[in-house]
Amino acid sequence: MRPGSLVLRALLLVAVFALVYAAGWATIHARTVLRACALAAVTAYLVNPLVRRLQNRGMPRDLAIAAVFLVLFSILAATVYVVAPVVGREAQSLSTQVEQFLASSAMHVERLQTVLSGRLPARLLPEGDLKTEFDSRVQAAAERAVEIATSLVVAVVANAVYVVLLPMMVFLLLRDGPGFFARILNAVPNRYLESAQRLLRRADEQLGGYIRGVLTVSLCVGLVDTVGLWLCGLRYFFVLGPIMGLLNIVPIFGPLAGIVLAALAMILQTARVTTVIGPVLVGIAAQVLDNALFTPIAVSRSVSLHPLPVLVVTMAGGELFGVAGLLLAVPCLAIAKVVWDVIQEVRQRPGAISG
Repeated sequence: MRPGSLVLRALLLVAVFALVYAAGWATIHARTVLRACALAAVTAYLVNPLVRRLQNRGMPRDLAIAAVFLVLFSILAATVYVVAPVVGREAQSLSTQVEQFLASSAMHVERLQTVLSGRLPARLLPEGDLKTEFDSRVQAAAERAVEIATSLVVAVVANAVYVVLLPMMVFLLLRDGPGFFARILNAVPNRYLESAQRLLRRADEQLGGYIRGVLTVSLCVGLVDTVGLWLCGLRYFFVLGPIMGLLNIVPIFGPLAGIVLAALAMILQTARVTTVIGPVLVGIAAQVLDNALFTPIAVSRSVSLHPLPVLVVTMAGGELFGVAGLLLAVPCLAIAKVVWDVIQEVRQRPGAISG
């Protein structure tokens, strides 16, 4: 091996390690900024087709963006206006049910203490009073809930600036996005220009197909869950059903979280553990329909990924970036797969990429 080639490879290895270190540093120290940028990019990507459609009808791009923003903010304001009073009433009702559930649980604990004291030898009885232990656990859980709520409020206040910056970032991405990609293509050497154009087109097609498919699947799963919870008699079906549909966007972990949430709501409503069977069966039925019908039709045609890498990147994304990482892990994997496929095609037949 020539000395020059060895030095080049050593420098390339150093550069790779430097990039990995920089990515790790950015992940640790700029996690909130990265989340905001990722959310702005995804929002702009989803809204851009609407802007293009208005632009194709003769509307200037800036005016089209403003019209889309006006419609989205109007929908958001109307939703908050309609949903906020309902959520307030249901939260108050839920608080009352929690108090009733805790009161009945305390009564059952006292009865259990009496039964155990009468039927078990003293050496087999649990140490301490069950009622006291139960009250201490409930108190600890309440204090923990208050801590979580307080930290959540603090986080919301600390990141309130992003509520203002996020729409601005989305607007700038929508306005200057086409020019940004044009500048990227202009920087590509002419011998690779066609390959780069086809790479961007195929990545856009696969990512767009995946996002549209996931949103369609989420809508279908949410509809099935809403109807199923209504048939089960769950009082909050119109809230929990759509929430379960949204959680379905998160691979693997989202559906399980939705089922657990519906089961807990049913326990709080009825104060009976056996009633969780209905919501659990509804969640399982929705997942069966999702895996057998919804996802194969809406998603699998656009993205074909093995479950193992999906699981790995989902866990890694959640660990590094939280909820945003869970949502963006699979799209990033899909883009990486497109890039890998195109690289392999270029290596086999340089300059000739099948569309």
